[in-house]
Amino acid sequence: MSSYGPAPELGNLAWAPLPTVEAVEIIDRYNGVPTLGVARAQGETCLFWRVLSDDEHVSVWLYVPLTNPDEEHLNTDDDSDYLDTIVVKSSRSRYTTMGVAYDNRLVFEREWQLPADLSADDAALACLEFCAEAMRVALAQNPPLPATRRRIVQKASDAVKHLATC
Repeated sequence: MSSYGPAPELGNLAWAPLPTVEAVEIIDRYNGVPTLGVARAQGETCLFWRVLSDDEHVSVWLYVPLTNPDEEHLNTDDDSDYLDTIVVKSSRSRYTTMGVAYDNRLVFEREWQLPADLSADDAALACLEFCAEAMRVALAQNPPLPATRRRIVQKASDAVKHLATC
């Protein structure tokens, strides 16, 4: 187990990133698909957030391991945004995992340190830029990805690059 928490596993649903998920609390949805919530697995709790989606096939996700104070923040009734102080306007950088899903199934993941004190727009842009670069590196590696995985990562990479320029 790393400081990033359990790594999401490829092939799993983006909002249930581990096969051992014990509970998922869905906070928000878009067109029936969870976009924000909390997942509990292997004694760890993480916030998941669908950063952006192309509304067709590709979506970018952020997984943030939660501390006890983070969980207390989520359980307050103060109507604050769930992302406040955890992702947006965080007073410290955070170790996270970025995931890219194709048809809601994870096809790519990388550990990432989310910078401190970002606005929502800046956090989303930083996530997209990191994903685009990480996927570019993965596609250029030698030996190359297996052919079927390479095709889907290439499609996802193209969509992420497009989202990053919008």
